[in-house]
Amino acid sequence: MNRSHLRVLLSISALVVSFSTTARAVEEPVQLTSGQVSGVELDGDVTVFRGIPFAAPPVGDLRWKAPQPPIPWRGVRVADTFGAACMQRGRQLMSEDCLYLNVWTTADSDQDALPVMVWIHGGGWTFGTSSSANYDGVGFADKGVVLVSVNYRMSAFGFMAHPALSAESTRGVSGNYGILDHIAALEWVRDNIRGFGGDPDNVTIFGESAGGASIYALLATPLATGLFHRAISESTWITGTNLTHLTRHNGFSDSAEARGQQAIADTLTELGRSTDGDLLATMRAMSADDVISMRFGVSLAEDGWVLPKSPDEIFSDGSHNVVPLLAGVNDGEGLFFVRPDRTFSTLEEQKQARLEEWGEHGQGLAAYYLAKTTEEIFTTEVDYSTDSLFARPNRQILTAMASTSADTFMYLFTRNLRDPTQRAPHAMELSYVFQTLPDQATEVDWRISELISDYWVQFATTGNPNREGLPQWPTYDADRQQHQIIGVDVGQGSSFRRKELDELDRYIQATHNSARH
Repeated sequence: MNRSHLRVLLSISALVVSFSTTARAVEEPVQLTSGQVSGVELDGDVTVFRGIPFAAPPVGDLRWKAPQPPIPWRGVRVADTFGAACMQRGRQLMSEDCLYLNVWTTADSDQDALPVMVWIHGGGWTFGTSSSANYDGVGFADKGVVLVSVNYRMSAFGFMAHPALSAESTRGVSGNYGILDHIAALEWVRDNIRGFGGDPDNVTIFGESAGGASIYALLATPLATGLFHRAISESTWITGTNLTHLTRHNGFSDSAEARGQQAIADTLTELGRSTDGDLLATMRAMSADDVISMRFGVSLAEDGWVLPKSPDEIFSDGSHNVVPLLAGVNDGEGLFFVRPDRTFSTLEEQKQARLEEWGEHGQGLAAYYLAKTTEEIFTTEVDYSTDSLFARPNRQILTAMASTSADTFMYLFTRNLRDPTQRAPHAMELSYVFQTLPDQATEVDWRISELISDYWVQFATTGNPNREGLPQWPTYDADRQQHQIIGVDVGQGSSFRRKELDELDRYIQATHNSARH
């Protein structure tokens, strides 16, 4: 049964945002700052433009440098094929030449001024691509949004800092290249999206997991100021180890430069290559496969430029980008990462491992994340994963924005498509948001998908998910911490895992303070 049939069957057409899509698609070719493009017309008056370059290929001397403007072309570029995925392990169609984006639109002309949504995919900043079928933009385009999905450099290509790279930089910094790719894509949207019928003054950025961490970075960096006007962060992924300082230990991990320096040294040694002479030339002469094979942990780097201060300071002192924010988590995020047969088998094993991990500042965490019976081990591990990886940073950005004049909204997603008796694991909301549910999805699942999609579109249109015909969604504030529950049951809750998150905040702050002194 196709999506349009289900919408009629479920009698929920009243919930669909009303935009006219009966006329011809946007006039082609579309004139960009770098040349002309034509797209592919799909059913339902949607036109898709695949594989548009938003930056020059970051290869050769441009490896480990900020993205440069796209290379202009002559004639009309036929944008009918997705660009290659950025370099990652275990994928075939990938390349360093990967800075491409895609656009879906139903606009009649460049005067339509439709809301724009820019999607940043997840994958731990190490895998994923904008061409994934799960991120098909037709559902959003059908509801009057110009949907843009973007690639960005990942792994060492996108996040490695190194003293030699910092030394060659006019700003004395390195790393954060993936975030700079996001900024370049948003600058491209500002300069070109009107040609696809989009409104450059109404741009919503949204992303999930590592994409949510990218939203976190874009909210914090002054380099993105004015490039977006609303933000949606799904399962923001920020931990002690994926947020580093460029040159010093932060209490959880070595500096970003030290991590990169070690990764390069180890790899060159394994390859039998010398680190003497022109090290940068040697690094850039490494094959893409050699770079992607490095043992390297991705992180944002507090570098004084992209992140002029730590995000904690930026959010607490209110110097972040102030826009309406919608953010949330799935109630069982950790189910994606914790398996019953691969976790601790005894209480003592869990206790020893966790106390060693937490160190001197983590004693208070034991009350919430150490099981009291063997049967509770799996549940406490799921909760610890949920809270430490996603719920804590989610609350941080919500609290920061709620202290400003911007409207702020939190959601809690609760539907598990694979096993409705369980909580919703990490990434479970994605196919609901994009309306790309699998064939086995039920009418109940399609109702949830229609609702969450309508909420996202309404927020992108007005900065508020509420409108007539949708269940009322309360604003978030730091005291009540109200949120909208989205699942089989739709309603309102408050103070999601508040005590646990308070203790995690205390632990993170104490560890950072100890490192500074």
